[in-house]
Amino acid sequence: MKILAINGSPNRNGSTAKLIEMVLDVCKEAGAQCESLHMEDYVVGECSACIKNLKDCEYCQGEEDDFMQLKAKMLDADGIVIGSPYYSGKPTVPIKIFINRIAFTCVNNRFFENKYIVGVSSSAVSNSKKIAKFCATLGHSSFMGNGIVSGLFYESTVDKVVMGDLADNEELKEKAKSIGLNLIQDIRSKRKAKFFRLKRIIFTKWIKMLCVKIIRMFDKMSIRFRKFAEEQGWVKKINKIED
Repeated sequence: MKILAINGSPNRNGSTAKLIEMVLDVCKEAGAQCESLHMEDYVVGECSACIKNLKDCEYCQGEEDDFMQLKAKMLDADGIVIGSPYYSGKPTVPIKIFINRIAFTCVNNRFFENKYIVGVSSSAVSNSKKIAKFCATLGHSSFMGNGIVSGLFYESTVDKVVMGDLADNEELKEKAKSIGLNLIQDIRSKRKAKFFRLKRIIFTKWIKMLCVKIIRMFDKMSIRFRKFAEEQGWVKKINKIED
């Protein structure tokens, strides 16, 4: 059982890093093999919206880009713990850029649908639940292709820091234990999202077919309306260009 942790905070030993480590400690005690990564150690270029390589997102940034290396590590892991501090209501720039790239690769693929993800976030004064959820869902509110959320670990740390080290706070220890054990349990039981099969059928086959039919219907309606408008003299008739 492999757990990968990705820290998007510029502070290697900050509050977000400590919260992530608290979850990993629980996973290690349960026998999981854990690896921690720091986004500042990797080069991930901004998404160029090229829409050329949605499957891999590999070629638009050049050989120095580390996106595919990070993505491979995520795909190799059973569980992912990913975190970012709350910066003016947003995640940090490195984690936002990375998740933007991940989002593009998931447009037509379900790479992470069997991955279990824990979102982590800390803030000095504000509720950072939004950032933890953003991380856990890999930037999407949809349920297809972006993993299954095993838990959110977020905390406004101003009082905790004043009181002492975060790692010594009993309340946070209990939260970390609950979330960590839930992640392990999800991996072992291979938990599926609610109505997973139904949602998968709807969003992979029937919705695509419905969209195609709707587009064709509007296309036919637009042609008929154009002919009617030409007959009524509302618009000028378009003459075909002959070779």
